Amino acid sequence: MLLSWLLMSATALFICGITANQAFAALQDEGEETEMTEEEYEAYMAEYEAWEAAEKEADILKSGSMLLDFIRKHPQSTLVTYAEGSYQRLLARCVEEKKYQELETLAEQWNAYKPGDENIVRMIAAAARELKHTEKYLWALEEMYKKTPQLDFAKEIANIHKESSNDAGYIEWSETILKEETDPFEIFRIHYDFYNYYSGKNDSSKIMEYAQSTLKAMEQLQNPPAELAKNLPEIRHALNHNIGVMHFNAKRYDQATTYFMNALSNKKYSNGYYQIGNILWERKMVLNARLAFAKAQLLGESAEASAEDKSIAPRAKERMEQLHRALQNNTLVGIDRQYTRAREMSDEDLLKPME
Repeated sequence: MLLSWLLMSATALFICGITANQAFAALQDEGEETEMTEEEYEAYMAEYEAWEAAEKEADILKSGSMLLDFIRKHPQSTLVTYAEGSYQRLLARCVEEKKYQELETLAEQWNAYKPGDENIVRMIAAAARELKHTEKYLWALEEMYKKTPQLDFAKEIANIHKESSNDAGYIEWSETILKEETDPFEIFRIHYDFYNYYSGKNDSSKIMEYAQSTLKAMEQLQNPPAELAKNLPEIRHALNHNIGVMHFNAKRYDQATTYFMNALSNKKYSNGYYQIGNILWERKMVLNARLAFAKAQLLGESAEASAEDKSIAPRAKERMEQLHRALQNNTLVGIDRQYTRAREMSDEDLLKPME
């Protein structure tokens, strides 16, 4: 779609001028009204023949070079405007015949001769896109964005940087997009991409920033695509868990508890209870911590436990027994009752002080 738009928007604005034959007929009419000296007529005819030869040259690239040579050699000629029209017709022919290599070459030559023509830049962009000349395509898109800062241009630039694994370029242009973007899905997607990018870089402050902003963007989603809708609960769960871990590591236990509980509300998992147990232990709420570890162990030992849950179970069991022994004169007497209690206890009650 972008390619079609680039080509249509450029060719629609071409001023193709008249052909050499039409110019010759106009000269005959003009000669009837005005008098030319023989010297002027010969000079004009020499220019006309040079233009005609360039226009009639069958080879597109050779014709383009001849036309540019003519324009540069005869800048004051009345035929220059028409020669420029001939050149533009060559470009239009390249578009029509889908000769993208010729289009790219001719458009670049014209841009070197008369830089700044937005239509020519669009031609370069369209040709470079088809030829997979990524650097030229990026240059053209960025030039187009400078003149007409359309969101579609910025999105295409960001996408190219992403596909090329140019992280800095992708981040820069995605930040540009976020300043103008209004589509909730796109806003969510960019924030989530940033979260994943900085997670790969282990940049804690940025991970925290974009995990929180992704959750916020998620709240604005309405009727998301089916595939995304299916994955949203897992994404929400992972974001809350990771924010909880970062708060715990910074000893911000209130915030950590909130996010771990949010994660548990999306999905029951051993590590969530294990982390809650650690927080309660740090707060000297030993009775509560014992039950949190029991929940983590029981979930990890259940038939439907995931591989991650199973890996947590032995550590949770060790912590649970350690606390139980400390409370029961270094014995495991009565531990079964604690497991029963853990099974029956709600997550909210797990946080309430116990005696």
